[in-house]
Amino acid sequence: MTMPAVSDGDRKSALVWDFMRLGIAGRVASLGAFAAIYSVLLILGLVLRESSQRLTIIWPAAGLLFMALWFAPRRNWIWILGVQVTAEIVIDFARSLDFIWLHYGPFILANSMDGVVGAFIAGRLMATPEIPRIRHVLQFLAAVALGAAASAVVGAFGSARLGDAPYLREWQLWWAGNWLGSLCIAPVVMGWAVRWHTREHSAPSPPAGELALIGSLLLGMTVWVFSAPAGSVATILDPPFILLAFVIVAAFRLPPRWCTTLVAAAAIAGSYFASRGLGPFAADPSAFMRVGAVQLYLATLLVINFMLAIVLLEMRNTVQLLSTSGERYHNFIEQSSEAVWRIELDVPMAPDLTVTAQIAWLREHACVAECNLMYLRFNRLFGLPDADARLWRADVPWSAIYLEHIGKAAQQGYSVDGLQFSLSNDSRQFTYITGFRGVIEAGKLVRVWCVARDITELVDLNRRLREKQDRLQQYARQLVGAEERARRATAVDLHDGIGQQLVGLSMTLDAAASRSPPEVRLLLGEATHTLREVQSITQRVIADLSPPGLYELGLEPALKWLSIYMRGQDGLQVELHVAPDAAAYNLELRVLVFKLIRELLRNVVKHSGVKAATVTVTQTADELCVVVQDRGVGFEWQLSLFEPRTEGFGLWSVADRVRALAGELTVDTAPGRGCRVSVVFPHSTIHPLIQRTDSGKESHGSEKGRSAAL
Repeated sequence: MTMPAVSDGDRKSALVWDFMRLGIAGRVASLGAFAAIYSVLLILGLVLRESSQRLTIIWPAAGLLFMALWFAPRRNWIWILGVQVTAEIVIDFARSLDFIWLHYGPFILANSMDGVVGAFIAGRLMATPEIPRIRHVLQFLAAVALGAAASAVVGAFGSARLGDAPYLREWQLWWAGNWLGSLCIAPVVMGWAVRWHTREHSAPSPPAGELALIGSLLLGMTVWVFSAPAGSVATILDPPFILLAFVIVAAFRLPPRWCTTLVAAAAIAGSYFASRGLGPFAADPSAFMRVGAVQLYLATLLVINFMLAIVLLEMRNTVQLLSTSGERYHNFIEQSSEAVWRIELDVPMAPDLTVTAQIAWLREHACVAECNLMYLRFNRLFGLPDADARLWRADVPWSAIYLEHIGKAAQQGYSVDGLQFSLSNDSRQFTYITGFRGVIEAGKLVRVWCVARDITELVDLNRRLREKQDRLQQYARQLVGAEERARRATAVDLHDGIGQQLVGLSMTLDAAASRSPPEVRLLLGEATHTLREVQSITQRVIADLSPPGLYELGLEPALKWLSIYMRGQDGLQVELHVAPDAAAYNLELRVLVFKLIRELLRNVVKHSGVKAATVTVTQTADELCVVVQDRGVGFEWQLSLFEPRTEGFGLWSVADRVRALAGELTVDTAPGRGCRVSVVFPHSTIHPLIQRTDSGKESHGSEKGRSAAL
């Protein structure tokens, strides 16, 4: 059952009765059906009156008007109230030969107030829940009670004026009759409206046989109890509390729409017999007391039935949701591609035990209380039968990995992630990554949830990727070596070929100039000057291709030449600090360090804004360290990583070369603070690049080759 809500605008509930959106024929049909049903209930309410003083016992039309206004948008209320007023005028006029407005006007107005006030309060109190709650029933009871109370203020005035009866008595009877009518009809309309418009929120239909049996017993018992003459209780079945037992049975066995319908029918039947002076309450000599007792008893039946039906429906829906949720959970776990299992401790473990004691405790008290199909695969791969899946064993890899890190896990609430273990099957190895989540209750470990994911394919992909990266790095080193050999060969060819030819040509020009006339000597002097410039350019090209001394003498002489060269070419003063051990570097390491330093010094020239830098090369037992430092303008290192490379790669190329040898590049800089670039190579990486003599002492070895300097 769903409670609809009324808002200031149009409501969006499926139970909205917005007949104004229909065509003319639809509007007429909707309002005509409402008028017909309302008229029938009006007549029924007039019939159900106490015979001696014509006191109304129940006014069922109030419930229909309340529901019609509650379901309808506010803009449609004027039409509904118009139909209600018209129906009441027609019926009152038809049954009275002397129809007087002053007599019947207060009654019609009171009935309108009942529906309007009750619907307005209900719309303010209640939303439209998908699953009914008992609080909605209480809010509904309050809304119809307040509507009936407001109606009774006007209705009792009319009754007291016409019948010369006490106003307070008439107010009580009017309020009870209208409230009882709303309790009787409104739940029935709600239940069937939900069934017709939002079937998914309603309970399933009961078996036809069970419905017929309970309905027959309930209505039969109602007739039995209320049709008996006053004071004629002869058996234990005659008292009215027996009927209450059947109402409770109906609430337990039937959905709300059916049990409210049957109880409403029973209430109307009981009202009919009571209006004829029959039933268990007819013996009281006071008509007011007889009607009040009947109203109180029927209200008790209706309220208990309605509340009990909603409570049971709420419980059934909750159980169904829990069952569905549990089923989905188990299906999800069972079909999961990850292994999931739950470890339970039959005796909770205190976390203050030593690691050894904790492991012993788990061995003794832990068991696998729940697991899925993927977990069973572990056992099969490990050679364990499925019958032993519930046993917690410390020797299996997925348990041993947790025990291995139990000390770390204990510091984190017995939770730890990222642990790996492997299983082998038919020469194939499977790798899993696991996570464990401990559950602490009352300060003790009671269970551990475990999840493992198969990452074999990912591990294989990573292994193949590393192999490819290693091959690429090897190819890169080979390319660098080949490039360096080509540069050196080119430098040698330039030195031995063009360089020697230029020297010879220079000597020839000098000799010719000494024997030539003055006018020719002038031309030869200009040619000799041009030749000297070509020789200088050739020397710079040869020095750039193959720095002097780097191949034959070692790193320190090459860096000294570089400092002199950059002071002459770029005006940069370089302060050198090179460790003596640098002489032991072989050619590949010498070339790498030299190029890194040269690239960093070029960056100093281009970007620092200063004319001085410091170069430090040190070696310890663990690492080789190269530091290039300046006191220039500095820069924002993090931001420079994301700037477009429009003027070369600079530090990027240096970082790539360092990374190829598993080195580490550190840049310490900021705007206005200068720049300090540190390059560190682990000893394990550079060890093969350090030559050793047969006696084990480090030496730079002899590099064959010819000097690259002219």
